[in-house]
Amino acid sequence: MQVPYEWLQEFVDISDMSPREVAERLTMMGLEVEASAQIEGSVVFEVKVTPNRGDCLSMVGVARELSANTGRPLRHPDIHVEETGPAVDTMAAVEIRAPELCPRYSARVVTNVSIKPSPPWVGKRLLQCGMRPINNVVDATNLVMLELGQPLHAFDADLLAGDNGRYQIIVRRAREGEVITTLDGQQRMLSADMLVIADPEKAVAVAGVMGGANSEVNWGTSTLLLESAHFNRVSIRRTARELGLQSEASYRFERVVDPGGTIRAVDRLAQLIVEFGGGEVATGVVDAHPRPTLPVTISVRPEKVNAVLGTDLSPARITEYLRRIELEVAGESPLQVTVPTFRPDLVEEIDVVEEVARVHGYQNIAGRLLTGENLTGRLDDTVAMILRVEEILRGLGLSQAMTYSLEAPEAHDRMALPADSPLRRAVVLKSPKSEEYTQLRTTMLSSMLAVLANNARRGVRDVQVAEVGRVFYPKDGNTQPEERNRVAIAMMGSQWRRPWSLPGDAVESDFYSLKGAVELLAGELSDAHLEFVPAEHPSLHPGRTAKVLADGQELGILGEVSAQVAGNYDLPGRAYLAELDFDLLQAIAHRALAYRPLSRFPATRRDLAILVDEGISAERVEQIMRAAAGEYLEGLALFDVYTGKQVPAGKKSLAFAFTFRAAERTLTDQEVDQAMAAVRRALEEQAGAQLR
Repeated sequence: MQVPYEWLQEFVDISDMSPREVAERLTMMGLEVEASAQIEGSVVFEVKVTPNRGDCLSMVGVARELSANTGRPLRHPDIHVEETGPAVDTMAAVEIRAPELCPRYSARVVTNVSIKPSPPWVGKRLLQCGMRPINNVVDATNLVMLELGQPLHAFDADLLAGDNGRYQIIVRRAREGEVITTLDGQQRMLSADMLVIADPEKAVAVAGVMGGANSEVNWGTSTLLLESAHFNRVSIRRTARELGLQSEASYRFERVVDPGGTIRAVDRLAQLIVEFGGGEVATGVVDAHPRPTLPVTISVRPEKVNAVLGTDLSPARITEYLRRIELEVAGESPLQVTVPTFRPDLVEEIDVVEEVARVHGYQNIAGRLLTGENLTGRLDDTVAMILRVEEILRGLGLSQAMTYSLEAPEAHDRMALPADSPLRRAVVLKSPKSEEYTQLRTTMLSSMLAVLANNARRGVRDVQVAEVGRVFYPKDGNTQPEERNRVAIAMMGSQWRRPWSLPGDAVESDFYSLKGAVELLAGELSDAHLEFVPAEHPSLHPGRTAKVLADGQELGILGEVSAQVAGNYDLPGRAYLAELDFDLLQAIAHRALAYRPLSRFPATRRDLAILVDEGISAERVEQIMRAAAGEYLEGLALFDVYTGKQVPAGKKSLAFAFTFRAAERTLTDQEVDQAMAAVRRALEEQAGAQLR
């Protein structure tokens, strides 16, 4: 915003201050002066106003800040309107049909106006503020907007359709597809969520953005209807963006204009129009106000102010500071602070504390060391878990992938998902930036397949990657989607680079490579018992896919990519994917690592080879043995599986290694023999096993 130094002097006495000092004071108040220049013979500041301070998009607003900083009184414009015309109610009427978008609309009527150039000083003020002089009426609307911050508009009243001899203004939503030609000569097609100012026949302005050419003030205009209104900031911003039409008015309405200042502004406008071009002002103001905005009162504790700022200000001094910025203050402890409607950014006690700090001066608040209990910072549990999982995955030799959460709908076809698959129900973006990324992913398998395909296209056949990321599931109604964290692993090609004296099939990724990675990840995080159950997935090979259960809860799925999907992604060979539920991993993970000292006593190892039916899994056999081996079993591992000539048909040989150890003493052979005997009995009874 451009602020002329000499115009500020009309509202606050800064005659003894240089422009440089004024700029420094404004900056310390939060109105950063980014630059200054000589325009029309005066220094003009370029002031950066934050979006929450719409009240400072005016000369009076900036002067108020300067007045508060200096302690010098603020001089408001002297507004006085001589009403010499008939009652305004007999000449104009206002109907608000969309009060949620326009809670207040004030109007005056001025007759017998002469349209002519403005006085030279008006043109100078406008040029200094980056605006072009047009005529005395339009210039007056712009001058008051710059002075008070209230956008205004003047209609040629004789171009408005009326009712019962009165000019009639209707504030309504636009009709879908309604067209209006704005003052810049452009035709604008409107939609039903936009607000317009209309007469009984047509729209005559896009509310809060720009007037219409069909009611424009021209050199033959003699009767004016003056508009001063308050509009919904969100509606104005949406309309301006959709029409690609940014104006000084919309810029201010987007940042909230004082709903309590409409009459003051229209009075000031009527005063200047009569001063610049003569005319008669109708008696009274039409003020449609269906949703009044009232000042709010905030209870402020002086001790809270001092505790936050580290100051020792008295209630009287705090009251003085707040009155400088035109807040009303009553009482002492607590102070009852009434906030005027031009400061909607002040809603709670801490907001008022900040105002005290600004007026007191940040440079006047002494620095001091923090006191109180020191607390050790730590990561959020979920973030810490993500970092831990990523570290384990890197330790397994997997590179970390980073993929987009967005994908194209074609990914579901390439994954061979059936039409009724719940994974096809994705959240679709309303305004995607590209056709390639239009919806949120529902599975990370699509991202992993894309990683494998991208590497394959670049001649990289050996890929071992993993990622912790998010998937998204839509919810019914206009609500945010459900977000879930997932762990994804992808393997393709060799796990070793330049293997030396190793056969090729020994280093190729396979189902068991992937299964081992999942087991190691879960084992590092939890003591939960894992089961791998045959399963099906449309993207994975039938018969080479397993569902992972952790203590009976479904943790995820893993398997080999099906031939169809591998062909869709042009993969050069077999590939393997896993997707795990991160949230379940976090739920079953160890909360803290417990130290357990190594035993000083030796371990005893025993081997056991048995024959069982081929239909009995090694995992089931292991469960039986662990349950029967007793408290001293430290380790159990399968080291051989054999089927062949020396094994009866329908049977298989399994060999296990047992490790027994006691923490406080050396085990005797008799104790170990008893444990092994219990294992053999359990195997015979529960699995029909035979010793080899």
